[in-house]
Amino acid sequence: MLVRFTVCNYLSFKEKTSIDFVATSLTEYRNDNIFQSPLSDISLLKSLIIYGANSSGKSNLFKALSFMKRFMLSSSKETTSGDEINIERFKLSTTTAKKPSFFEIEIIVEENKYRYGFEVDTHIVHSEYLYYKKKNKEFLLFERKFQTIELGKKIDTKSQQLFEITRENALFLSVLAQFNNDISIKIINGIRKVIFIHGLDDFMSSEDTVKLLADKKYAPMVTNLLRSAKLGFNEVKIEKISGEELFNKGNLPKELQKLFLRNSRESNVVSTKHNVYDENNLLVGEKFFDLNSEESLGTKKFFALAGPIITALTYGNVLIIDEFDSRLHPELCKAIIKLFNSEEFNPHNAQLIIASHNSTFINSTNKLFRRDQIIIANKTKFGMTSLESLYGKKVRKDASFEKDYLSGKYEGTNINLIISNQLNLDLFD
Repeated sequence: MLVRFTVCNYLSFKEKTSIDFVATSLTEYRNDNIFQSPLSDISLLKSLIIYGANSSGKSNLFKALSFMKRFMLSSSKETTSGDEINIERFKLSTTTAKKPSFFEIEIIVEENKYRYGFEVDTHIVHSEYLYYKKKNKEFLLFERKFQTIELGKKIDTKSQQLFEITRENALFLSVLAQFNNDISIKIINGIRKVIFIHGLDDFMSSEDTVKLLADKKYAPMVTNLLRSAKLGFNEVKIEKISGEELFNKGNLPKELQKLFLRNSRESNVVSTKHNVYDENNLLVGEKFFDLNSEESLGTKKFFALAGPIITALTYGNVLIIDEFDSRLHPELCKAIIKLFNSEEFNPHNAQLIIASHNSTFINSTNKLFRRDQIIIANKTKFGMTSLESLYGKKVRKDASFEKDYLSGKYEGTNINLIISNQLNLDLFD
């Protein structure tokens, strides 16, 4: 369960900036949109939606969380001493050029809340720490300053030896997990459950849907989700086909076939079943369409999203989708949001974070989001991204969220861009 994520001095985030899943005291949609965590004093939001103008930093937020996950999982295994760390600091200020980037995550695993963070530049880890919360007090597990470490009582004293073999460009947490430290493995497994999908490149997750369709346990759930979208078909067929068969179906030159077949493997071909009717609109047969070549971009996107959605709802993952509404009908997008904001269909408290430009999702008539679930990303004239919820902006419950957002009242739009009527149209020739 994701509680909070904070980043500083990374891409467009100059100052410490956070997204927060902790529910506020707002009364609206409490039965659906929030859930009680294992900790009695923390209720969490099931979803967040992030709005903002083009180039406001929405995608940068996801890149920051993605970097943190990747570095936590791989820093001890996929780098060697002296390797550079692929970090991108805030470039538009002289004050940040030589400072490290900062990342912190708060998660709940089982019945414990952990706060883990680190500072890193392109060469070394400057600091790293891990705390856990018990009742209302935090306790140290470890705190690192460059290549010195302070260990808390809950960390095995043998961990001191592991720190001595921890490289300056690797995370101690990653090393601990590699050597089967129980607490560190819990943190690593927690961050593994954060899944990223880019809405303009989401076809990559189609294989996840195919794998679930091949599993008797999950196939009915995926099939039901696809049917509920009313995409014009009611059955999906998966066939394994060799590279040779795949090319025999096309008309590629033999030279290209030979080049491909040297490294080709079996591929999954996905087909959708459509009904065929006669002149009296009576059902007379069926026809299978190739998903990749004969279905719409929207259909292919929803198919690709179906697997990650089912997986998230089944295992309580955190699903992050950038450009969420790209190629999908608004009503279909709303249905996905409602799945996550549902006690019935989201019993394992999966969480959804989406970035969108579709303002209808926050129209009060849709009743999809509370004010603390609606985040506005805004970039200042100095290139800095800030994030603030409508609750943080002290927006009233009875305000017209969509209208006010589009008018520029909450910032986060391109409404203030002015194109002069005197613009020389020859520029576009």
